[in-house]
Amino acid sequence: MEFSDLVTITQGSLPIMNPVSPEKVIAVGKAAGLCSSDSVIECGCGNGTLLSLWSGEFGISATGIEVRSEACDQARKKIKERGLENRIFIQCRDAATFVPESPADCAVCLGASFIWGGFSQALEALQGMVHKKGKVVIGDRYWRNDRVPPEFAREWPDVCTEYEQLRFAREAGFDCTYLVRASEDDWDRYETGIWQACVQWIEKNPGHPDREEVLDYLHHIQDEYAGYGREHVGWIMYLLTPAIEV
Repeated sequence: MEFSDLVTITQGSLPIMNPVSPEKVIAVGKAAGLCSSDSVIECGCGNGTLLSLWSGEFGISATGIEVRSEACDQARKKIKERGLENRIFIQCRDAATFVPESPADCAVCLGASFIWGGFSQALEALQGMVHKKGKVVIGDRYWRNDRVPPEFAREWPDVCTEYEQLRFAREAGFDCTYLVRASEDDWDRYETGIWQACVQWIEKNPGHPDREEVLDYLHHIQDEYAGYGREHVGWIMYLLTPAIEV
């Protein structure tokens, strides 16, 4: 099974495909001072929830970039149901090759830094999508402590510490002006949402040749979360603004 198909099965039905709540997403938009004249680009927009929330709350116009066609269809459906189709446009393509026609006021990437190969590379790509005074919102995993077992750390070579993420942001010419973290409840809701999606798919596809693979994936992520993830991995969403001049 292709990884993109596995993502669709396990996360396609989640309202937000990251361990963050709608309230926290809106809080970051408010901290960014978003308003109806602002344009936003989101790379790896999934089912379009963040853009729908921000457009409904702040009136922004937006472009969402997503490579998975199923997610694009779901995003367009959600946007149309909310009457936002004149404000939000979805492009079904690889964000790694996306170049905007004009710079935006804010560029966003939540949980998809892997598109460019990691946190610092994602910052560089997002910076290239906004104008000189534009903002960047980036959400990603981070190591919560320095006691991560080596066998687990090796499975996640692109995960940084918070200190490293802030350093990368400053090196890229940003200051962090606001952040929100995933709570343990946010993590539990996100992880168990994936577990439920796996079980539901297995039950609905009794003769499918990939049932065993999905079941193996379910058991793997459960063991990973219980054994290491909950203790050692956090998730954080940064609002980054151009470096403060003194």
